[in-house]
Amino acid sequence: MHSCVFSVCNIKIMTDELFLKILNNTATDAEKATFYSSLENDDEKRNDFQRYKNLYTQTNFNPENYRKQEYESFSRFTDNITSVNTKKIITHWFRYAAIFIVALTLGFISDYILTHNKQTVLAQRIKYSSAKGSVSTIYTEDGSAIWLSSGTNLTMGKNEEGETIALLDGEAYFDLVPNQNRKLVVDLGKLKIRDIGTKFNVRAYQSEQTISTSLVEGQIDLIKDSDNSRLTINPGEYAKFNKTDKNIIINQQDPSIITAWKDGKFVFIDQPLSEICTELENWYNADIQIEDEVLANTRYTSVVKRSTTIEMVLKILSITDQIHYDITNKKEGKDIIKIRK
Repeated sequence: MHSCVFSVCNIKIMTDELFLKILNNTATDAEKATFYSSLENDDEKRNDFQRYKNLYTQTNFNPENYRKQEYESFSRFTDNITSVNTKKIITHWFRYAAIFIVALTLGFISDYILTHNKQTVLAQRIKYSSAKGSVSTIYTEDGSAIWLSSGTNLTMGKNEEGETIALLDGEAYFDLVPNQNRKLVVDLGKLKIRDIGTKFNVRAYQSEQTISTSLVEGQIDLIKDSDNSRLTINPGEYAKFNKTDKNIIINQQDPSIITAWKDGKFVFIDQPLSEICTELENWYNADIQIEDEVLANTRYTSVVKRSTTIEMVLKILSITDQIHYDITNKKEGKDIIKIRK
């Protein structure tokens, strides 16, 4: 555990005065150029800076606050593992705990280096991940926020044209502060989403055959990779893109239903059991097998907290229909769940 002040512990990048000016964003352009130049070819210094910047943001550069926060976090952790098998705790943690990620370096280091050094465009991409059964949050320096759903990977970087590119495998909610100077493109392979200061949700797991997006506020453009055609989406619209036939279907949909996952809820509205099970598999990291095709197409409506167990979710679903299930817990790998009439 680290409980040190910024001027100590191996950072030694610049003087304390310049370091604080960089953190507070009060440094001149010349000072910034000198500072970031010292980071570009030194991974250790760059990692140290990222770590201490995050620490500075959380504690307002108050070492006592950080020590208190550190102690409280450790106490909560030790309380959780009392009299419980370590392996089971790790599994439980990743399945059910919400993970909060402070990642301010997106707008701080990558934005400066990627803009001022064309040779490092590809090398300076930053990757963020959210484990199974968790929701992670990224905050950028301009006040924007990005939520990552269970089992999601997001890679951010800039291309040669200066556009910020987001490569997404999973589901993410973007709450972006309007900025005419920012050009953001969510690159999903066969489909791209161009943003202009918006709030929108994107579901694009590589393992699924469709890509969907729901616009809450602002405006986004959908661009097909096949013919470069462009389609504008308006608030309240829900678009689903089929990877096979490349068709886009647009419907009106309440965005709060689509984005309920970031608020810790499963919301199933007249949804086939097969689709519900896909969502449960992704969150609980389980293998769910429906043994009857008619049952797989049976539709359900329910709202359930994601903090509950998968067994409780199945019990709630079984209230409206007589379904039976067996759960085989695995010491290693995914639990197996079989659902039948």
